[in-house]
Amino acid sequence: MDWAFKADGLFAIIWIMLATIALSTILERSRFQRYIPGPILVLIIPCTLANIGFLPSQSPIYISISDIAIPFGVTLLLLRANIGEILRSSGKMLPLFLSSAVGVIIAILLVGQIMHFEDDAGLWALSTALFVGSVLNVVAAAGAIQSDQTLIAGIIAANALVAPAYLAVLMIMMQSKAVGRLIGVPPGASLGSFTVKLTPRESEKPPVSAPAAPLGQLYAILYALGVFLVVDYFSRLAGIANYAILVVTAVAVAVPNLFPRIRNYMSNAREIGMIAMFLFIGAISAQIDLGALGFFSLRVMLFMTVVLTLNLVFLIAIGRLFKADPQVLFLASLAGVGGPTSTAAVAAAHGREDLVTPGILCALSGVVISTFIAVFGYQLLIS
Repeated sequence: MDWAFKADGLFAIIWIMLATIALSTILERSRFQRYIPGPILVLIIPCTLANIGFLPSQSPIYISISDIAIPFGVTLLLLRANIGEILRSSGKMLPLFLSSAVGVIIAILLVGQIMHFEDDAGLWALSTALFVGSVLNVVAAAGAIQSDQTLIAGIIAANALVAPAYLAVLMIMMQSKAVGRLIGVPPGASLGSFTVKLTPRESEKPPVSAPAAPLGQLYAILYALGVFLVVDYFSRLAGIANYAILVVTAVAVAVPNLFPRIRNYMSNAREIGMIAMFLFIGAISAQIDLGALGFFSLRVMLFMTVVLTLNLVFLIAIGRLFKADPQVLFLASLAGVGGPTSTAAVAAAHGREDLVTPGILCALSGVVISTFIAVFGYQLLIS
């Protein structure tokens, strides 16, 4: 289609991407969210505009966005990952989370032997990054292994439809007396055992306010760009530019844990980091053939459904082995598949406020480790 005006300049492309992110955020906070998940729009709109010729399907601008957005977003989204708190407060849920992660990795390998894809190793890596960590890790791992755009978009699109269904199944199983009998522990048996007691020193600490806007946001941007520039320089110097995202992840976790006070100087780090991640997804989706994505996404949806179904079998076995409360067991699995937000919401919905903090911390631990697992596993599979 010929357009009198085409959005092929830097500012036009960035404007469309940011407008799409804004629209998806509005949708995510509205009653229409149940029908069309907001993040899906970040895939659909740029992809559609590129396929009808309004946006370019290939542009060096997309490459620049990808190169900067991934490390920038990872740095800010990992700012609050407190390793000490994860180890101290996640309690008995952390071993269940790690066991669940092993189970889903095995399930991905087994189903991958039945359903073959053009890039089996890439599919394993990105699926592992997703089900152990989050979409953030999919983006980070994809950058490290130079994954195909259609594979990235197909996994993100399929997950947007499969993950809510899996969440619904887990919510039912968390309350099921039949599942409790199968595991040997009634649902809710652990109620009260996860309460985190603050020491007097911790409880008396006054809250520290972030700098007034826009300084807090500027500090966050400067911090993330600084990490990107330093890591990019030394990674190129060492000849490991393709794996710079692993160094960024390590630095993004290490710096705020070694110097925790820097968190107090930054505001809205998570929100700015999410914008960066959505910019990357938009840049990726603009380079995809819409027809090919539709069929591929259906195959990936089937793949994910079989993987998560098999993972439920593993979870039952893990539950019997550890004699775990079904509510804790399935919430630990959700921490990987659904991420911190879904985990907290489900825990609260079941009246298990004592599981909100351990669930969020387990989800954050998955975000910290899953990119490394995905990238190193990918190298083993292709070697």
